[in-house]
Amino acid sequence: MRRIPILFLFFLLNILFNESVQDCAWETCHEVDPNPDVITAHLIPHTHDDLGWIKTVDQYFWGAKPELVPVGVQYIYNTVIDELLKNPDRRFSFAETGFLWRWYTSNSDYDRHQLQKLVKNGQIEIIGGGWVQNDEATSHYIDIIDQMTLGLQRLEQIFGDCGKPVSGWQIDPFGHSREMANIYAQMGYSSLHFARIHYLEKELRLKNKTLEFNWSGSDDLGTEIFTRAFFNDNYGPPEGFCWDSLCEDDPIMDNPNIEGNNVNEKVDAFVTHVKEQAAHESTNQVMLLMGSDFQYTNANSWYVNLDKLIKYVNADPSKKVKVIYSTPACYTQAVQDKSPKLTSKHDDFFPYASGRHSYWTGYFTSRPAFKGMIRQASSMLQLAKQLDVIADLGPEDDSDVDILREASALVQHHDAVTGTAKENVTRDYEKQLAKGMSEVEVVINDFMKKMNPDGLDPKLVICPLLNETICKPISNMDEFTVVVFNSNGRYFNGTIRIPYSQKSAVVKDWNKNVLESQVVESFQVNQLNDSDRSNFEIHVFVRVPPLGYTTITVEKGSKSVYVHSKNKKRLNGNVEIQNEYLIAGFDAQGYLSYVTDKTTNKKRSIRQEFFYYEGIDSKDDQPSGAYIFRPKTQQPIALASNISLEVVKGSITNEVRQRVSPHVSQQIRLPKGKNYLEFEWIVGPIPKEAKDPITKEFVTRYTTDVKSKNQSFTDSNGRQVMERFFDGATSFEYHDTEPVAGNYYPITSFGYIKDENDQLSIITDRAQGMVSSNGVVEIMVHRRCFYDDHFGVEEALDEPGKDGTGLVAMGKHIILFTDLKTSATQLRPLVVENFHAPVLAFSANKNFEKFEYNKKLEYSGLTQELPLYLHLLTLEKWNKKIVWFGSSTSITMMDQNLNILQSLRVLIQRY
Repeated sequence: MRRIPILFLFFLLNILFNESVQDCAWETCHEVDPNPDVITAHLIPHTHDDLGWIKTVDQYFWGAKPELVPVGVQYIYNTVIDELLKNPDRRFSFAETGFLWRWYTSNSDYDRHQLQKLVKNGQIEIIGGGWVQNDEATSHYIDIIDQMTLGLQRLEQIFGDCGKPVSGWQIDPFGHSREMANIYAQMGYSSLHFARIHYLEKELRLKNKTLEFNWSGSDDLGTEIFTRAFFNDNYGPPEGFCWDSLCEDDPIMDNPNIEGNNVNEKVDAFVTHVKEQAAHESTNQVMLLMGSDFQYTNANSWYVNLDKLIKYVNADPSKKVKVIYSTPACYTQAVQDKSPKLTSKHDDFFPYASGRHSYWTGYFTSRPAFKGMIRQASSMLQLAKQLDVIADLGPEDDSDVDILREASALVQHHDAVTGTAKENVTRDYEKQLAKGMSEVEVVINDFMKKMNPDGLDPKLVICPLLNETICKPISNMDEFTVVVFNSNGRYFNGTIRIPYSQKSAVVKDWNKNVLESQVVESFQVNQLNDSDRSNFEIHVFVRVPPLGYTTITVEKGSKSVYVHSKNKKRLNGNVEIQNEYLIAGFDAQGYLSYVTDKTTNKKRSIRQEFFYYEGIDSKDDQPSGAYIFRPKTQQPIALASNISLEVVKGSITNEVRQRVSPHVSQQIRLPKGKNYLEFEWIVGPIPKEAKDPITKEFVTRYTTDVKSKNQSFTDSNGRQVMERFFDGATSFEYHDTEPVAGNYYPITSFGYIKDENDQLSIITDRAQGMVSSNGVVEIMVHRRCFYDDHFGVEEALDEPGKDGTGLVAMGKHIILFTDLKTSATQLRPLVVENFHAPVLAFSANKNFEKFEYNKKLEYSGLTQELPLYLHLLTLEKWNKKIVWFGSSTSITMMDQNLNILQSLRVLIQRY
C-alpha cells in the first residue's frame, strides 16, 4: 500500500509534542457510572468565539460596539478563570488560539499563571488548537496547516505538554472535508467533533445510532479518526438550559421556601432530554454542549446552575442518570472504553444543507476578490518564510513574517475566507492582509541585502495590482529592474506580464542576454477604468530557479516590439490562435469552439459561455445570500451572443479578448511553451436595479465532448480528490429539492471530468463553486445578493466596489486537456505551480545598472529542483534553534492509476 504522508511536518510536530504529559484534561477525567443501565451525561462547558463576523476581531475581543453584540472575549476568559478557581471539579474547553493568544499577551503575569495552572491541572482542555476554526470548503490545505501550525506553536509555548490538543473541534464550519479529517489524523488527534451535516444524513444517523463513526481521512495513507456529529443541529445546550447572560432561560431556583422553586421541574426536563438523546447514541455516554457563541461573559451564572444541576440529578439514583463535568477528550475516552461497533465513512459532508431549500453552496464563491487576495497572500507568505530561513534573517524580519502569518491565519476563519462576514468586517480582514503583505516587501529587501552584503540597496517594491496592469512606482519609468521570486521547489518556466508605458522594450536576463518579449496594449475595458493603469504591458518568458529568484532588466527599445491587436467585431469566419502545442478555434459568434492538440492532431470540442442565475429574493422564506445559493430556475440566463473580439498574436502570447457584455469580458490565452489555455475573466460590476433589485449569480460554463455522464471530481482543500455525482449522494438517499444548488461542490484549486480516454481539468486561482453533468462544467465566479439569507449576518451580500456601483472581480482558470494516462502527472505540478505564482519585485532605482554591483543576481535555495512527486510544503523557523522543513507527496493521491513509490533522502544545510 502506498503511504507517503505529509512527511517531515507532522513528524516534527510529534517530536515536539510527544512527551509524557501529566494532569492534563484527558488525564483528570471524572468517573463515569460503571453500571451499563445508567446514562452518564457529560456536561461540556465551552464558548464558540468567532474571530470576526458581525464585529471585527478586535471589537469582539475588547467588547467594543456593544450595540451590535454585547460581548467581549476578554471577559469570557476572566470570568471562566475566576469560576474554575472556586471549584476544582469544574471544567471548561477553550478553542480559538487567536483569542487565547490575545488574552495571554494582554494580561499580567499573575493572570497568565492562573490560566496555565488551570490547563496543567486538567480543568481546562485546549481543543482544536488552530488560530481559528478554519473553513473546510474554501481554505487551501497549505493555509489550514499554516494556521494550525501557528496556533499549536503558541500553545506549546504557553502550556508545554498540555498545550497539545487531542480533540479536533470544528463545530461551526458549513460542511466538512475529508482532507480536514486526514490532517487531524496525521497530526495525532484522537477525535473530531462538529455540528453541521446535511439534514438528510443527520436524520439517517439519528435513526441508526451512528452519530459517532470512524472517518477515513485518506485511502492512500490509511488515516482514520473517531468522529462525532452533535445530537442537536447546533452546538448549544438543550432547550431550557442556557444560563448565559445572552439567554432567557430560568435559573434553577432551589429554595424550598419560595413560590418559584423549580428544582424538580428542571431535573425532570433534563433527565427527559438525556434519555431521549441516549436513545440515539451507540453507548450510554451522552455529550451535552453547555455553551454557544460568545457565551460565558458572565461565567458565574453558568456554573452556579450547572453545579445545582449535577447536585440534584445525582441525588436521585432512580433517575439512572449520572451528570459530570467533562471535556471532549474525556467524553471520547468514555465512549471508546465501551468499545462500540462504529461504522466507517469514506466521503465528505458537502454540500451541507440545513433544510430542503437551504443549501449552503453560495459561500463557495461569495466575495471572489477577497478570496483571490487570500490566495495571493498565502503565496507571498510561503515566499517570506523561505527567505527568512535561507538568509537567516534577524528578529525584526521574523516579526514582519509573523504579521502576515497571523493575518493569513485569521482569514482562514469560517466567516472570513467564506465571504460571510459583514462588509466592514471583511474590510478589516483585507486591511490586515494588506499590512501583512506590505511587510513581505521589507523581508524581501532585507533578504537581498543579506545575500549581497557588498552590493547596493535595491529598494524593491511589490505592486499588488499587477493583474489590473497597475504598478505606480514604475508607471513613468522606461528603465527598471525586476526581481522574479519563485517559492516553488521546481523551476518556473513561463510568462510574466509587466506594466509598461512605452511601445518598445528590450528585456535582458541577469547575464545581459536579451530575452524574447513582446509589448501589447493592455486590455482596455470600461470595467477597469483606473487612471493608474498602464497602456501597455510586456510579456516575457522567464526561467526562475526553485526556491530562488532571477533578475531581469527592462529598457526602452529602439525598435518597436509592439504587437497590434486586431478587432473582429463582426466575424465572417472562424478565428484561430495557436502556440507550440495547441490550436484554439473560435466560431462566427466569437465563442471558443474547439481545441486541437498539435502533438497528436486530436481535435476536441469545447464551448465556453457566461450565464447568470437570478436568485430568489426576500419574499420567500429562503433567499439567496452570503451563505445560501437558491436560484429561481434550473437554467441560467445566457448573456448576449454578440461578442466583440480582439485578436493578439505574437511570439510570447497569443490571445483572444472578448467583450461579452458591459459587465463581462475575458482574455483567452495560449501562453508560450504551455499545453493549456488560460481564461482570465473580468466580471462586474453586477448591475443593481433602482427598485426591487434582483440577485444575480454569474457562472462560466465549459461544454465539452467528454462523456463524463453524471460523474465529476473536485479537490478536497487543494490536496485530495473527491468523486462527485450529479443528483446523487453516497451517504444518504438524495432528494432533489434544489436541482442546481444541491449539486454544487467546492473547488479550492482544481476539478475535472473524464471518460475512458480523455480528461478535462480546470485549475482555479481561488476557491469557487462547481457543478458538472455529462461533459459540462459550470463554475460560479461572482455573485451579488440584495437580500439577507437569514443566517445571522443580517446584511445583504452587496459589495460596493471601488466607486459604489459594485465590485469588479478578476480571476483566472487554466483549462488542461489530457489523455487519461498522463493526466495525473500533468495536473498536479501545474496546480502547485499555480499556487506558487511568481512574486515580482521592482527596483525603485531608475539606474538599473546599479544591480551589476550585486553578487547574486540569480539564486536557488536548492542544489537541484524537486522531483515531480514531491512538493515542498513549508520552510520556516520554528524557533531560534529549529528550522521547520515540511514536504508532502501529492501526486500519489491524484489518480489510482499512478503508482509512484520512491525512497527519499533529504539533506538540509545552509550554504
